[in-house]
Amino acid sequence: MPTEKKKENVARLVERLSRSQMVILTDYRGINMKDLTALRRALEKADGGYHVVKNTLLRLALRQASIAGLEPYLQGPTAVAFGYGDAVALAKAMREQLPSYPSFQVKAAWMSGRVLSPEALETLASLPPRPVLLGQVVGALQAPLAGLAGALAGVLRQLIYVLSVRSEQGERPAGAA
Repeated sequence: MPTEKKKENVARLVERLSRSQMVILTDYRGINMKDLTALRRALEKADGGYHVVKNTLLRLALRQASIAGLEPYLQGPTAVAFGYGDAVALAKAMREQLPSYPSFQVKAAWMSGRVLSPEALETLASLPPRPVLLGQVVGALQAPLAGLAGALAGVLRQLIYVLSVRSEQGERPAGAA
């Protein structure tokens, strides 16, 4: 029978999972407490959290939060990174920390109802920041409109030139050419 403390831990995990935009499962073997604390602080700056969890409790919390697909990755020591804000920011923060801990491994991630492999997470982390992406989208949308405006302006300029030449021809006396 589960103890009251385990029930509280599961409830806390369910609450964190339901607030998360992204969840990253990691194997933290070979990382000491000092390094775990540094990793937690780095992920907190990216509006995330990092917690060592028991696989059994996390499995229960995943079911209660209706998150499917991560159960096969709950083998061995597991720590979970929760991303409460921008998912890409958490992925970038995690990627920046990986070289510092050679034994650290990403098992899998979950975002928007999908399970992501470590390779997919790396691809996500390599995306440009959100403002840059938005600028690229706006630029892509603006380019055809700017081209159309330039073409229309060129046609108008030619029309005005033709009309001004024609008007000058009409103002001259018939014998002066």
